[in-house]
Amino acid sequence: MSARAGRLSFDSAGNLFEANGHSVSKFTGDGTKSTFATGLKEPVSLSFDSKGNLFVSDTDSNSIYKFTPEGKKSTFATGISSTGLAFDRSDNLFVCGDDSIFKFTPEGVKSIFVSGLQSQFGQRPLRTSAEAVDEADHLFVIEEMKSLVPGGRPPSSIVRFSPDGTKSFFASDLEDPIAVAVAGDGNLLVLTAEDSSNGSIFKFTADGTKSLFASTSGIASDLVCDRAGNLFVLRTFAPKILKFESNGTQTTIASGLLSPDKQWEYQCDQEPDYLPEIVKVGTTEVVVHLTEVDEGTVRTTDPVIVWAPDSKRFAFNYSPPTASHTNWETIALYQLRGDKWVALRSPISKYSKRTQLAQLAQLAKERLPKSDPDHDILRVRNWTDAKNAILYCSSFRVGSLSKLNFLFTLKFDAEGNPKIVKTHQMSDSEVDESNQ
Repeated sequence: MSARAGRLSFDSAGNLFEANGHSVSKFTGDGTKSTFATGLKEPVSLSFDSKGNLFVSDTDSNSIYKFTPEGKKSTFATGISSTGLAFDRSDNLFVCGDDSIFKFTPEGVKSIFVSGLQSQFGQRPLRTSAEAVDEADHLFVIEEMKSLVPGGRPPSSIVRFSPDGTKSFFASDLEDPIAVAVAGDGNLLVLTAEDSSNGSIFKFTADGTKSLFASTSGIASDLVCDRAGNLFVLRTFAPKILKFESNGTQTTIASGLLSPDKQWEYQCDQEPDYLPEIVKVGTTEVVVHLTEVDEGTVRTTDPVIVWAPDSKRFAFNYSPPTASHTNWETIALYQLRGDKWVALRSPISKYSKRTQLAQLAQLAKERLPKSDPDHDILRVRNWTDAKNAILYCSSFRVGSLSKLNFLFTLKFDAEGNPKIVKTHQMSDSEVDESNQ
């Protein structure tokens, strides 16, 4: 078997697992999504052993957790922050550190596999991550060195370690490699950031011959291969999972940006323009230009689009242009009328550029901060049904103990007019729990 790790990983049954936010999601072969694990802080790497146990590197808690196939959680290792995990054929776990790679036996015994990693220039690596293991137990690692030129891009290489730790350079002079995966035919696939808006996937044969396999048409952060040889890529800016067949044919298998009826999809260019749009699936027809919600550049938040379950309404969470020291998020609401999407009245009036207190002041009438906040967040979290949405509002000023967090239930009538029917001020413990 081959092994690799990143935010995507397959189990032996062909289910795809994705690390996102504070949880791990599971996708069956037909694309059905469910939540496999929650309560994590920052899961960044997944890898399965031969027994079907999932190992998760949670960098914010400096721990590696183990989940049985049934989802039972235990702590495998602590005091280690890693952005790369990979198993060999004997179920030894290799863990990338800053300048070392550690090896854990199946029983959890830790040792240093290699240390003091340096480039041919004698510099310590800035990042060592994104591991993959081939059938011969060769370990492939992205090694990114500090730039030799101040302000310049760091040179990057793919290095290969034999089972005894012998290091060799497999590929060099790559344009910002991000992730690696070993395909079923033994070829190595490398995801790179081609520029500020696109990524490329290169294929390397065993002798290092390089060829272009596909473009991700957007920034991507991870890739993984299934047993049938299909490649899966995680797009990050406009989140979706893409599937590439061996001939390069591309399809979308999962996207939180698709409406539940799969008729509409959110799309957005990358920096510096940020042109968020709703398009009709399968076409280039733009049905909503979301830049029209505000003047100037729109900086999106996560999640960007929150669809109503009947696909007749959606909320757009976004950040309008603000001063650099502030954090401002607000919402726009839309409803489908006939075959046209129309903007709905917001539960707040247009915010004032003079004061940011308007959002919370219009929604909650008491216990307001005495001064204008520099963090003012208004965001639709989810829809409880087609007519009711949960609205989250947080307001505070840096250095102040006055931090307010509210949940509001918005009820929409047939015309789409929202009305607050329930208000709840969140305690600190509720806020902490909701962020896990």
